[in-house]
Amino acid sequence: MFFKQITAEGVEFGLSFQALMAILAVILTGLITNKLTIGRKIYALGGNPDATSRIGFNLLFLHLFAYGYMGFMAGLAGIVQSYTVQSVAPDSLLGYELTVLAAVVLGGASLSGGRGTLLGTVMGVMLLAIIQNGLNLMNVSSYWQTIITGIIIILSISATALSQRKKQGA
Repeated sequence: MFFKQITAEGVEFGLSFQALMAILAVILTGLITNKLTIGRKIYALGGNPDATSRIGFNLLFLHLFAYGYMGFMAGLAGIVQSYTVQSVAPDSLLGYELTVLAAVVLGGASLSGGRGTLLGTVMGVMLLAIIQNGLNLMNVSSYWQTIITGIIIILSISATALSQRKKQGA
């Protein structure tokens, strides 16, 4: 535990390794996407690869950087997961794909690419964590939690599609 404090009653609180790594990952990603030109180029690549190529951006470099950075983030997540459970199992996070997809879509990212913000993704993750925590506290079965997560994805995609349709029609 980092920045550990102990109250007069003997209660310990501080910042866990997992929370510190999450904060550092968000800060690093925010700096890349908002302060560096490569972040804007990656947004452009996700929005329209043909236009990005015509502008003169090096698509191979952008793809390599994006996939390399995601590989780095996956490695960081693996380190945090192995630290949390004190063992290394390649299939320990199997089945979380739907949850990750729901959090990103709930945060406003477009499945077709080129849209989404880091703040939206963080808010989507927090909102989904609150929903899942509430469902756990209500003793909802994991099968129903998966169904509810799927419904959240469908509703979020529908809301995004409706807002895009209204913008195009107006």
